[in-house]
Amino acid sequence: MKIHSDRSRIRAAFVNSGKFGFPEAERKLASMCLTIHLDESVASTPAGQAAALTAVLTGARCFSTVTITGAINAPLLVDLPVGGACVGDAAKRFGAKTKPSSAPSRLVLIGGSGSGQPGWAVRAIWNGWSGGIAPASQNVTIGRSDCPLAGIAAGALAVGHAFFAEQDDRRAGRTMQGVSLWTPDLGGGVGQAWMDDPGPLYREVFLPEALWLVGLGNLGQAFMWSLTWLPYADPARLMLFLQDDDLVGEENWGTSVLVRRGRYNVLKTRVAEEWAEHCGYKVRRIDRRLDEQMRRTVTEPGIALAGLDRMPARRLLGLPGFDYVIDAGLGADAHDFHRLRVNVFDADRTPSEHFEGVEDKTADRIETIKQLPAYQAHGRKSAEASCGMVELAGISVAAPFVSAVAGALAITQVIRIASNLAPYSSIYGPLDDLRGVRAVQGNVSPRATIGSVAANPSGSI
Repeated sequence: MKIHSDRSRIRAAFVNSGKFGFPEAERKLASMCLTIHLDESVASTPAGQAAALTAVLTGARCFSTVTITGAINAPLLVDLPVGGACVGDAAKRFGAKTKPSSAPSRLVLIGGSGSGQPGWAVRAIWNGWSGGIAPASQNVTIGRSDCPLAGIAAGALAVGHAFFAEQDDRRAGRTMQGVSLWTPDLGGGVGQAWMDDPGPLYREVFLPEALWLVGLGNLGQAFMWSLTWLPYADPARLMLFLQDDDLVGEENWGTSVLVRRGRYNVLKTRVAEEWAEHCGYKVRRIDRRLDEQMRRTVTEPGIALAGLDRMPARRLLGLPGFDYVIDAGLGADAHDFHRLRVNVFDADRTPSEHFEGVEDKTADRIETIKQLPAYQAHGRKSAEASCGMVELAGISVAAPFVSAVAGALAITQVIRIASNLAPYSSIYGPLDDLRGVRAVQGNVSPRATIGSVAANPSGSI
């Protein structure tokens, strides 16, 4: 068994739960199948296409086989860096098949209305800036489909609940639930408050002119995926600074949505740069870690989007002098990997103060995981296996559907800032039960260095 494989962080969700050994987890992953059906009524909308392709991108990394059916010949509304002219072309390049299989499969329906479906099935739903899921049998009317960020959240949530069902979570996909990206304090549990307030028309908001992305792993690439769908009339109006010094490893494929399978040992900044330049954005690469000496100038991006997994680095985010820091964080073990948090920091609320006294729990987590029967059995196989047990136990659990939802929430806060509206200073909660989502609205403090540009007046991508 390879310690690092392209699904090692997905495998850890099963093994680290204590319910699976390594061979059982590998067999489980090999047997998991997902079908995504794109309804014709939403196939030519920004939200519908974003939901379908997000479901494919994240599903292909968590399930052995992903099949997409339905209105897949709809012309693409965005020029994705994978070639192809229709949804089906992009889906195949993202790892999906287009010919239905007879194997048992979880079913994700993109749009449409309630209908009886054999087996487990969930529907991705949305209205404006709100995205969520409902049981396939529940008749829910799809609302405004102009906001692809809501589609991203809905598609990711649907795949997430299909994955939770594979983990034997009996609640998965059984209730209608979701979240409003624009006003996440509406509550997203059972009920429809989050669905009834669609937020502003997508063409009425303003978009950022410059962003600084710190960390281009699973969260940083989720930010890029959401940015891909923003309706810039002229994409060259957006300048991106991309900062990281890590190389893409095989284990990154399972969590990072821009990584191509088999293309490893390249800089993560290079992967993000190639994607961004295809989208028409201007790019500056910074192939180094954030440290105590780094400072931004007034001509460089004033908003930082950060996806870092270690506390010392996150405490440094306030030092360069950004006007806003939008920091996203995820759970790391089998019991909390489905949890996310988005923090927005400004001059009145800094990362160093917020994270003061908060230490990494990696060492404690590794010691706990090493005691699980699966790891003890692996360590007894040979001296080599015993020596590698610490490295194996150090692999954190991560799933791309969690990053995708966090990315959509984070980019929405950027849009609120660019639109001269107060962002939410804190958004946190679990994706398996969105009744636990909590949000606190912050303050608006406009800065001249942020810059904004009107969204495409046509209201389309």
